[in-house]
Amino acid sequence: MMKEIKGFTLLELLIALIIVGIISSIAYPSYQESVREAKRSDAIAVMQKMLASEEKYFIDNRVYADDLKDLGLDASTYSTDYYDISASQCSSLADLSLCVELTALGTGDQQKDGKIIMNTIGRSVHVDADGNETQL
Repeated sequence: MMKEIKGFTLLELLIALIIVGIISSIAYPSYQESVREAKRSDAIAVMQKMLASEEKYFIDNRVYADDLKDLGLDASTYSTDYYDISASQCSSLADLSLCVELTALGTGDQQKDGKIIMNTIGRSVHVDADGNETQL
């Protein structure tokens, strides 16, 4: 009488490995997009605080600051872990007494995310790497 051997065959292990590989190849891009969106949300929160600081600056000076140093930051461009944020005059208006625009450009892996634009007159958009705008 033959002794019964318990365990998995090589074929069963290969099939399980193939299934895990297929599931991973489907799930990983979704995971990366979720991480990218979370990092974007962090940048939006920072930009909202900066816009609040811009409004306080405007109350005191009757003009918005296009240099982030004027808001008490160390440099003209504020860098987070994944974005570089800068301020400039709104492209559609002629002077800083009316509007200032913050632009966050992705750095590192976040470059694939494009940029975020927010200004003091209500524009708040995400521009993806292909140039498509989405309201935030």
